[in-house]
Amino acid sequence: MKTDNSYRLLALDIDGTLTNSHKLVPDATREAIIDIQKRGVKVVLASGRSEYGLADIAGKLRLKDYGGYMMSFNGGRLVECTGGRIIYDRVLSLSDISGIYALAVELGTGIIGYENGCLISGNGIDEYQILDSDVCNMELKEVDDFGNYFSEPFNKCLLTGQPEHIQKVFGVVEERFGDRLSVTMSAEFFIDIMPKGIHKGAAIKKLCDILSIDRSGVVCCGDAPNDLTMIEYAGLGVAMGNAHESLKEKADYITLSNDEEGVLKVIEMMKAQMG
Repeated sequence: MKTDNSYRLLALDIDGTLTNSHKLVPDATREAIIDIQKRGVKVVLASGRSEYGLADIAGKLRLKDYGGYMMSFNGGRLVECTGGRIIYDRVLSLSDISGIYALAVELGTGIIGYENGCLISGNGIDEYQILDSDVCNMELKEVDDFGNYFSEPFNKCLLTGQPEHIQKVFGVVEERFGDRLSVTMSAEFFIDIMPKGIHKGAAIKKLCDILSIDRSGVVCCGDAPNDLTMIEYAGLGVAMGNAHESLKEKADYITLSNDEEGVLKVIEMMKAQMG
């Protein structure tokens, strides 16, 4: 840990990091996050979810009161919690969405898109889409022709399926789209596909540039492969005890698991250094 008091930004992944296995933020962690904001540290929820799926947690953490941010779609959109202003937004093209859908059909995966706070499913609803709908508190609607359904583009397509199958097809998705789109995994049953150059690390850097915060003052906590870029960017990159091995290998610090309130431990250590 650093020995000065220059911590200025704390970026937190949600699932597997901030929330426990019951998808809840423990009370002690919530109170610690509110307290660290009172000390002047900006808090960013950095997630693959849409902002609709982050709003409830942002409210409970009082991000609106302390000038926090929601970074949704793995960095595809940045939203100020105070006032709700969108400060950055990158979307897939409609042709890309159609092409991703065609590959989902070819590979036998489910696919999710986004429309006005609703999850739109193509190629059949599976248990992982239902889980995402429940966790994000968003309606899930299936459509017949996903590839031609949308009139407005959105930030991310999510491919879903059994972990063994998703692991097997990930390389195919990367090979097919990796030269012009960003491809990552946010869970063992999710493949996230965004516009090229979109990832959590790039979005954290953009926010730091806006806020004139040096990367040395940034703490990022995560557990999944889609958190790797922000872990690498941060002055202090933290992997959860339950994190994917690729994160643990790159992290500056490994905290407790999400079920052991690993984020709380990190904040307590930050406070001790800040005095």
